[in-house]
Amino acid sequence: MHTNPMFKAALGAAGMAAIVTLAGCASPPNNDRTDLVEAGDGWPALDDKWYDGGKFVEPEAILRIRETQSKHQVRQLLGDPHFSEGFFGVREWDYVFNLYTGEGNDYLTCQYKVIYDDDMALESTHWRDQQCPALLVPIEVEEVEEERLLTLSGDVLFDFDSDELTLEGRRALDRVAQQTLTDFTLPGLMIAGYTDRFGSEDYNMRLSQSRADTVAGYLSEQGIMRRNIDTIGRGDADPVVECSGTRATAAVTECLRPNRRVEITVNELQR
Repeated sequence: MHTNPMFKAALGAAGMAAIVTLAGCASPPNNDRTDLVEAGDGWPALDDKWYDGGKFVEPEAILRIRETQSKHQVRQLLGDPHFSEGFFGVREWDYVFNLYTGEGNDYLTCQYKVIYDDDMALESTHWRDQQCPALLVPIEVEEVEEERLLTLSGDVLFDFDSDELTLEGRRALDRVAQQTLTDFTLPGLMIAGYTDRFGSEDYNMRLSQSRADTVAGYLSEQGIMRRNIDTIGRGDADPVVECSGTRATAAVTECLRPNRRVEITVNELQR
């Protein structure tokens, strides 16, 4: 394994030198929008015309963005786009969001683009800087001798009761694949899926296995050889937290969030 002391920064919120870091809070945005002026890379230029520095948005709203959503659904989650881009047949909406870094009141100003297809259904989304989606989907990293353990939230990787990867879940796995291929010559992976304790044992085992298989399939598409990836569904085994309550209320479900996870163990295989 190649030692990379900056690995955690590369996957988490610390690697942010490429975008502007601001301290404190911006003034609340009003309903006006500035004209769309490209910066030369297809993104709106953030210059003096950008009057309020961006909009503070709940990360959960961005994480709920999905392909095929209508403009109305996107507007309900994110609000109006922040630039005047035309009226009819517009296929691109641009936003400027402020995302807290988790360090006091520090935040990053991030540009986010939504692309619609010919039917005006959401086709894809894009971030101008890779550090911004890393704030939404942090990856816990633990180095133990020659192994690396990565832990990702199952709630962020997948839709509820689903084994289909979300948009931001795919971006998180892109980061995992990129850094793994950089730091390991011939990586071997063990992917374990976990659920919380609600639901039948059989259902939880099947869902956790299916999610582990989905992650394995996606990582293999990013260049990690599928034959070097093993998967296992663990159901509700090895809980990270214990939460009281016998019914799946919103409070108990939120408390159990850390248990719904995917763990990826990476080691160097011998040639």
